[in-house]
Amino acid sequence: MVVNKRLRTILRVLAGAILLLLGCWTVDYSWPQRSVRYDRHLYSDKAAQQLRYHPKAQYAFGMQAWLQQQPERAATFFRQAVSQDVLFLDAWLRLAETEAVMGDKEKAKAILTFTTEMTDQVLRWKWPQMVLAHELDVPTHLYRNTNYLLSRSVLTQDALQLLHTFLGGSASAVIAVLEPVNLAAYLEWLMRWGMTDESMQVWQAMTAAAKPKKEIALRYAHFLVNHKRITPSVAIWQKYTGRIGLTNPGFERKVTGQGFDWRHWGEKDGNWELKRVYSEAVEGDYCLKITFNGQKNIAFQNLYQIFAVNPREMYRLKYAWKSRGITTDEGPVVEIVGYDKRGLYRTGPMITGSNGWQEESISFVVPAETQAAVVRLRRRTSMRFDSKIRGTVWLDNFRLEKIESDKSA
Repeated sequence: MVVNKRLRTILRVLAGAILLLLGCWTVDYSWPQRSVRYDRHLYSDKAAQQLRYHPKAQYAFGMQAWLQQQPERAATFFRQAVSQDVLFLDAWLRLAETEAVMGDKEKAKAILTFTTEMTDQVLRWKWPQMVLAHELDVPTHLYRNTNYLLSRSVLTQDALQLLHTFLGGSASAVIAVLEPVNLAAYLEWLMRWGMTDESMQVWQAMTAAAKPKKEIALRYAHFLVNHKRITPSVAIWQKYTGRIGLTNPGFERKVTGQGFDWRHWGEKDGNWELKRVYSEAVEGDYCLKITFNGQKNIAFQNLYQIFAVNPREMYRLKYAWKSRGITTDEGPVVEIVGYDKRGLYRTGPMITGSNGWQEESISFVVPAETQAAVVRLRRRTSMRFDSKIRGTVWLDNFRLEKIESDKSA
């Protein structure tokens, strides 16, 4: 028993001594590298030699030389780093950059190919590989990594910007190299930058590959109508909503403010309030209620809807309204104007005072070249002393119908 205890004691002492020696060696091995990381003034040839077996330290020396515009010296350090750690991808990519700067683009391309194959399904290095492929003019790796990033919704804007400029801004060229699943991201990018013609090419390619999702289709229709591309936007809107003519004419659904739906925006000073209300409608369950609070002589045109029309055709717009206590000589009116703001202007009666539900209609002929019109509620400012408008207006049951041109309006 005594012998066993002594043996165990000796073994513990020996194990402690071994661990202590290993700890001392680790400190001695790692301490010089700490100088490189935290003290930029110790980037000396002597320190580089001492740390020749430390790949991260060699990489740090290489970056220091690179920043000092010494590519040959930097390449030496990067080579040493990858010789110590063949999986040191950052060092490989920096080595490729230095080789390219020194004129050996073939070697740089070989390194790019090597790292791309090594990291085929690894996200970490896709962006630097894309940038390097752009600099070295290696399209295959640029396209491959772009599709990888887009499919994972990573650096989407940057990746598409780089690809689009690399291909000279040609949407057809970008479409040719993107996977079909990534075309939607490209369409969103083009809409963001207002590139209407290019977006129409992408939409055509998307619809040829598969039916796009309703959400992006309606956003695209909204984009097109805002850029006055009425015909294609109407086709998309009708296909994905099933609505022809006016959208949400009785305010039975929540107003989206998109495409050919009603649009309105708020007023920060609280001079008026607009909302859908239940059980006050002339038809259906809902109508729209606009309340003016009498604080200012406001100009109002904050409620409108764009709708498609055919040039030279005659239409009749019908709608219902009621009011309570609308003041001043300038009350709200329902107007029809051309979306291009030329050649079409018709208006209904001015709404003043208190009235029960009234049915009104406005007939109009669409000018040539006009493909869309706007119905809106408008109130002009008053020139009288008592000009601050107060009161409430309700609107409901808008209907648009085409009428024969030989019938009286």
